Amino acid sequence: MQPLRRRINPKTFVITLRQVAKFLKISQERILNWEKWHNVLWVHIKGIGGYFVSYRQLEQWISACRTLIRCCSSLSTLNELWLSILQEEERYLDDAIARLKTTYQQRYADLESRINATPAW
Repeated sequence: MQPLRRRINPKTFVITLRQVAKFLKISQERILNWEKWHNVLWVHIKGIGGYFVSYRQLEQWISACRTLIRCCSSLSTLNELWLSILQEEERYLDDAIARLKTTYQQRYADLESRINATPAW
């Protein structure tokens, strides 16, 4: 399975100045500039300088991961995806991992019930 960074393209994320400021818990006026880079969001904050934000901490990334989980059509694909997420677990906020785990467990139960409901011919 491909790493998540190859399956999720942060360039497609719609990120606003307001979202960045809210995430960083600062006023929008303190953000002098910000850019989407390949692996991180770079933010220039007045009085602090450059600051890097991992895409994995943004809601757009978590939503993309949840969509990938929900679209898995087999338990093996789902488990491979979950292992990819767990390999990067330290990059996520605790709340995000908890939400992803809930989505994974729901999808796992759904796929497992489909397998058990299928008659053996």
